[in-house]
Amino acid sequence: MTKTAMMARMLELIRKTDGNFAMMAAILVPVVFVAGSLALDTTNALSMKTHLQNATDASALATASQLAAGTLDEADAKAYAAKFFQGLVSEDSKAFTEFSAVPTVTIVSSGSGKKTVWQVKVDAVGTQEATKFARLSGRNELKVAISGTSESALDASNPLSMMLVLDRSGSMSWGSVKETVPAYCGWGRWTYQCGTREILTGTPKMTVLKEAVGNLVDHISESDTTNEYARIGAVAYNFETVASDKFNPTWNKSGVKDFANALVAENGTYSVDAMEWAVDTVTGSGEINEHFSKNQSKNPLKFIVFMTDGEHDTGSEWKDDYADKTTKQHCQTAKDNKVTIFSVAFQAPERGQALLKACASGDDRYYDAQSADELLKAFTDIGKEAAAQVTRLTN
Repeated sequence: MTKTAMMARMLELIRKTDGNFAMMAAILVPVVFVAGSLALDTTNALSMKTHLQNATDASALATASQLAAGTLDEADAKAYAAKFFQGLVSEDSKAFTEFSAVPTVTIVSSGSGKKTVWQVKVDAVGTQEATKFARLSGRNELKVAISGTSESALDASNPLSMMLVLDRSGSMSWGSVKETVPAYCGWGRWTYQCGTREILTGTPKMTVLKEAVGNLVDHISESDTTNEYARIGAVAYNFETVASDKFNPTWNKSGVKDFANALVAENGTYSVDAMEWAVDTVTGSGEINEHFSKNQSKNPLKFIVFMTDGEHDTGSEWKDDYADKTTKQHCQTAKDNKVTIFSVAFQAPERGQALLKACASGDDRYYDAQSADELLKAFTDIGKEAAAQVTRLTN
């Protein structure tokens, strides 16, 4: 049949009124609608797959991170991952008809000692109702299976040396709780209330500091259970720094806790000599040799934690005296030698805060602790950062 003849037949069919066109339309229209429904189902399935993949990846990553950080134990990790997943897909029930998603969580730990790795795998099967026309083909629901895996570990394979520079001046024996009480003026029987004043009560600051040091040391020790990678030492100061105020870095980190626990708060404040000794010790060849003989590292990470609750006994708010200036110079020498300095002001006055801010390796490494809880948190955060948490998504 020629093309011209075919066109003529089609025009004749369209002109006819005896039902041929209506019959063909009745056959073709449902097919078109079914095809359209299948295309819509395919789009919905792809969208659901994307949502589920994001949810499995995020819940696996979050759970692995919590396990590595020690804020979640293995017994509760599966429930945590499932709850995290459900929270992420809860809104999808509004986007898809008869949507449901069930996660299966698998947790495996490997390694020991210097590095324990947590692997968290979240598998999920998501379903939603198929479109009405698609059901004509016998397909009642759409089903998608997804998997996300993450690994996380506290990495103690990055060698580090840390020095703690601790204030043991007399004010560290004061209470750590600020309390406002009435202030009185006058004398004898002629006294009267003239405002309020702030006093310190409660647990002595030195007691809080000893607990904070213990927390920091424990955190690093947990990530270096074989004592191969992390060395910690300490030096204390009041109006001077003598031999008994110095504790050389050691692999056996419990000795630092014993040193801090034996500190007695007394006398004035002068941090120059303590800071100089800390910088010389942490940057000296002795530390490099210790690491190289133990873990073959020639460039360990170096840290100093510098804290005070006061200010130098000499100088003033408007003049940078010898003690402030020289301590800052020692801090700069440390930073020039790639030492990261964390500084912690524990209810310190403005000049003490200014010194610590100048010494810190950036604003994010300076802590202004106005309470015992804030001091404990500061030292814990420092311990976590020094231990260098490593988290990665594996697939």
